[in-house]
Amino acid sequence: MNSVLLADVLVVDDEEPVRTSVAEILRAAGYSVVEAADGQDALDLLESGSVTVMLLDIRMPRRTGIEVLQALDSPPNVILMSAYRFEGEDKRSVGHKVFSHLMKPVAPRQLLDEIKAAINREDR
Repeated sequence: MNSVLLADVLVVDDEEPVRTSVAEILRAAGYSVVEAADGQDALDLLESGSVTVMLLDIRMPRRTGIEVLQALDSPPNVILMSAYRFEGEDKRSVGHKVFSHLMKPVAPRQLLDEIKAAINREDR
């Protein structure tokens, strides 16, 4: 079954001000964006379509970012964006599914540079 492209970027963050401001930055740069308030919402969206890049918070209700990655066999290019470090068992278990990790707060230019790099990634 072919998946329908939902958007360039899926922004997954339980903090609404963070999620909406990141989405606004990306839309202003010309990207199509969909938003999810937690990991379960993200998985539900990904069942109905695909995205090129998923910007994923680590700590969220219902499903954490790590649980989202564990549930996906072939995730899109994933950029973790969190105030928490990505290390230890989490990194060992799903690190191979992560394109990069940004620490919050993220400067808009850094965010845009990482999104561009993930979209242009040639080995996907």
